[in-house]
Amino acid sequence: MMANFRLPVASLGLVIAAGCYYPPDYCEGAPLNRCSLIDGPPTGCTMSSECAAPTPVCDVTGSASCVQCTTAEAGACEGATPVCGDDHTCRGCVAHSECSTAACLSDGTCALSPSVAYVDPSGTDNATCTQATPCTSVAKALATNRPFVKFKGATDEAVTLNGQDVTFLADPGAKLTRTSNGLLLEVRGASKLQVFDLEISGASGVGNPGISMPTGSTATVSLTRVKLLNNAGGGISASGGTLTIAQSTVSGNAGGGVSVSGGATFAVVGNVFFNNGSQTGSVGGVSITVPQNVANRLEFNSFNKNQVQLGLGSAIHCVAGTFTARNNVMSENGSLTNMEQVGGTCAHTFSIARPGSLPGGIGNSAQDPLFANTTTGDLHIAAGSPARRAADPTSDLTGIARQDIDGDVRVSPADIGADHTP
Repeated sequence: MMANFRLPVASLGLVIAAGCYYPPDYCEGAPLNRCSLIDGPPTGCTMSSECAAPTPVCDVTGSASCVQCTTAEAGACEGATPVCGDDHTCRGCVAHSECSTAACLSDGTCALSPSVAYVDPSGTDNATCTQATPCTSVAKALATNRPFVKFKGATDEAVTLNGQDVTFLADPGAKLTRTSNGLLLEVRGASKLQVFDLEISGASGVGNPGISMPTGSTATVSLTRVKLLNNAGGGISASGGTLTIAQSTVSGNAGGGVSVSGGATFAVVGNVFFNNGSQTGSVGGVSITVPQNVANRLEFNSFNKNQVQLGLGSAIHCVAGTFTARNNVMSENGSLTNMEQVGGTCAHTFSIARPGSLPGGIGNSAQDPLFANTTTGDLHIAAGSPARRAADPTSDLTGIARQDIDGDVRVSPADIGADHTP
């Protein structure tokens, strides 16, 4: 058995005085002459070579213990957990700024630079669209056939997808807009488009929405944390394909918020609809005219100050077979001539409609939801709101319903509407 030789603290000064220094953990003949390495992993460290996976880095300036990573050795984090957290633990990215490629994906990984086409209005008119030399055109970015397009700043361009599979990523404040007449983003064919954090605003001219999925389209469009603002022909018009909207804000669209018709299917979950439509229009907050489909969902949305013509529902007008919308808040939509919150033949359960009532559904209410500020469109709910913990207790809180508009995780019983208070 190896003899452990530890110098008493009282003797340490004599050793220093003699010209030699032995640390308190010194054991002659032990691995690295460290007592703590004799029988197991180190309880302290002075360099990363003394550490091993799954904690390969020594926190030299802090706890003197082996950890997953430190600021000085952040490169120890890679793959599915590329970011070194403040607790010296590797985690997934949550912001583009945490990735060297400036592209954080929804699964917490950082996109590889060769897979991203970068669009920046301050870039140059080039066809490579790299991180070092971003291009100014979405069309050129799409022509690279890379799976990700990263937006920075305001891009003024009409965009058409036809059969492409691509994900749009966006820096804070980035937007796709159009200063000339016409629709803004058209998705045709069998395209598969995912959009995260991008503002889509400014489509002008009657009948020109921010996003169009025309008749015949079999496209799949998924929007997460997107802002659809001030589009003259409406926020979205989907006459075909599959549309998913989550954690998004649809506001100020003169032609209405979202229109789903024809053979389209939809999942509209956890969104805010504010000040869309007009007293003469055919779409207020949401208009749905589609056949029955078990995949359809309209849940956990908040509606305020949306308008539509007399005879239609100002917040939700829905004709979709025996479809049931649930867990939605609809308050003070409509005008003096039409205060109907809902219209059509769809059922509504565990929802709030004010004024008015919801026919035939359980868990419904006509009480004031106590929105935070209906002047600015802040549709968070205040303490004491009847929406608190009043959602359907059997609601599916996984997938796109897992988080509310702010990213807070919903737990059962959840709050009705887009906002869930932890």
